[in-house]
Amino acid sequence: MQKTTLIYKKRRPVHSNSSRPVIYLLYIQEMFIPSLPLLLLLLVQSASSTHSACEKLDGDCPKCNHPWRSGQSPVATVHLSIEKQLVQSTIAADKYLKQLAPTEIQRFDNPLIGLHTSLFYFCCHSSDQIKTIKEAFQHMIWDSFLITYDSFSCNLDHNNKTVYLHALPSNQTDLFAWANIVEKTLESYNVTINHPRKSLFHMTLARVNPSYPIDTAVRTLNKTNFGNHRLCNFTFMGDMYHANDCK
Repeated sequence: MQKTTLIYKKRRPVHSNSSRPVIYLLYIQEMFIPSLPLLLLLLVQSASSTHSACEKLDGDCPKCNHPWRSGQSPVATVHLSIEKQLVQSTIAADKYLKQLAPTEIQRFDNPLIGLHTSLFYFCCHSSDQIKTIKEAFQHMIWDSFLITYDSFSCNLDHNNKTVYLHALPSNQTDLFAWANIVEKTLESYNVTINHPRKSLFHMTLARVNPSYPIDTAVRTLNKTNFGNHRLCNFTFMGDMYHANDCK
């Protein structure tokens, strides 16, 4: 808040022979100074709106150079809303995230039907390549493993307008080993991997504005054990593919 006070003051001109005083209109700005508690709150909110903890690597597919020839970018996905603990933990976390800064949230993923982890992004492939990928998946040799979502973090979108908040495994060794099996399998079928998996595997909870108190949310939820899921199968282009020990 700011107040402006107008003061009229008479002065005799310095470089003038006239005896008539000149009226100067002076503007004095009286700034509103917040109380100490309010000032501290503003500083905390400002510091908490940073996103230093966020991963800067965007895992989504880039724009394809030849979309008319090789413009398909499907994703291999595991759906997680079948896990009761993951759903309940996400609902509780969503409640906290909404209370923290409700006006800075773009949207939540529906815990009852929308929880998932994108396992592999197949970027900019042709229709023939997609057919080959599906054939390779039918013969891919891999065993199931347990995924534990026991941490919380964030990821900056490539457009710098969205920050993704998500639960994720603190140990991602098995997931990256699985991604390596995918890449080696497709290479044996002469399919070029246009977008190797580099970003961390995660389960998205919400999309928020960059001004959201992101670091505060990450610090609060970082030690949360959201739950587990055994990766026995995944979906790709409407079909499901199973691990050897889950068939």
